[in-house]
Amino acid sequence: MPAGTITLTNNSTSVTGSETSFTTELKANDFIVAVVGGVTYTLGVQSVNSATSVTLINAYGGPTTSGLAWNAVANAALVGITAQLAADVAKSIRGLNLDKANWQQVYSASGNITVTLPDGSQYSGPSWNSVVNSVSGKVDKSQNLGDLADKSAAWKNLIDGRTAATARTDLGLKSLALQDQIDRTDLNTETFRNLFAAGATTANLQGAGIWTFNNTPLGYNEQYGTCIQVNNRTDTSGAAGSGIWQHYLALGTGGNVIYATNINGTYTARKLYSTSNTTTNSSGALVPASPIVRIVNSRDTSSRSDLLGVNNEEYTWTTVRGLCNEESKGCTVSRSDTGTYLIKGAIGLAKDLWSVMDCGNGQGRIIALAEAEETAEGVVVRCYKQKYTLTEDGDLTVGKGALIDIPDETWIDVRLEMPADSAYNQRQQEVASQVNEQHNESATS
Repeated sequence: MPAGTITLTNNSTSVTGSETSFTTELKANDFIVAVVGGVTYTLGVQSVNSATSVTLINAYGGPTTSGLAWNAVANAALVGITAQLAADVAKSIRGLNLDKANWQQVYSASGNITVTLPDGSQYSGPSWNSVVNSVSGKVDKSQNLGDLADKSAAWKNLIDGRTAATARTDLGLKSLALQDQIDRTDLNTETFRNLFAAGATTANLQGAGIWTFNNTPLGYNEQYGTCIQVNNRTDTSGAAGSGIWQHYLALGTGGNVIYATNINGTYTARKLYSTSNTTTNSSGALVPASPIVRIVNSRDTSSRSDLLGVNNEEYTWTTVRGLCNEESKGCTVSRSDTGTYLIKGAIGLAKDLWSVMDCGNGQGRIIALAEAEETAEGVVVRCYKQKYTLTEDGDLTVGKGALIDIPDETWIDVRLEMPADSAYNQRQQEVASQVNEQHNESATS
């Protein structure tokens, strides 16, 4: 704020300053700004007479007041403010004119229009006239369908008590239109074959289809289940050959999933592995599973967090020395001596793939060796310390050392053959019997 104060006299062009420096702070055409009684006065300077005297362009019209604080506003600054104000006013007027032009199109134009938005971009769409014309002549709900002249005969047939079939024909409706509930027997063969779980029992020759089976169609000893078929045919033939891609996914009641293909006349089938037919051994490797007993030295000291398998649900404890999966339930494990364990409840060791796994550390390294043999008492499993021997040729070989109890950080997996009366085999037989009964009932009906 400039130095000193000023005195303004009503209806006078003279401004008197006290301790002011008008000669350095003002020049002709600048402005003095002061607030008197809450009103701001902007006074143009005609001439600077001295450090304490100024003559105004126009006489001051407010009340006589002294000791006023004041501000100096350069002529150029006020001119700039005035120019900006004029520009803003002009912009607002242009915007109003633009809105008028836009609304004029919306109200009166036909078809599509293009309006200009405030940022200069444009938008195209239908005018109100166009929208009104597009819905003109459409169904009026107040007419209660009376304005549907082309179908009036159909409604009259219903009202006059003519048969539903006649009215349905007049309306262009098919037989299912009058049913509250549709059973699969109402569908034609092609339709219910292509509906999920619709109950078809024979293969569909035309592309996608789902049906049940009881004849091991894709091998792998999986007799009962559901098969999903897709192919790229566009005709009614089911033949394979060049340019034909056929895919089959069989979901067996025994838990196996089989994926088969016939691509360009070449057939292959493979069994997909899952938690139902694989397990992770003590080395961390994924191996084919069947009835498996998992042996530890003691339930109280075993320390592996993955001992119970997937989600801690794959294996359950049967004794303090052993665990069973779903297929080996009924087996028991006991310790008879150092590093020696006895499994009871199985016919014997599995005869295919593998029967016993060495002890691993979960990261691919073997930390103890295992062997199993069938005896009159049951399956005997032994755990050995690894013995390293340096041959005369300088080769390091690994063999069996002394018998040791299974280390707490590992286990031994033993794959078994279960008796026909085992809990697992009995359940499998029950499932097969139920599926066969359902199949026979379906075929009869």
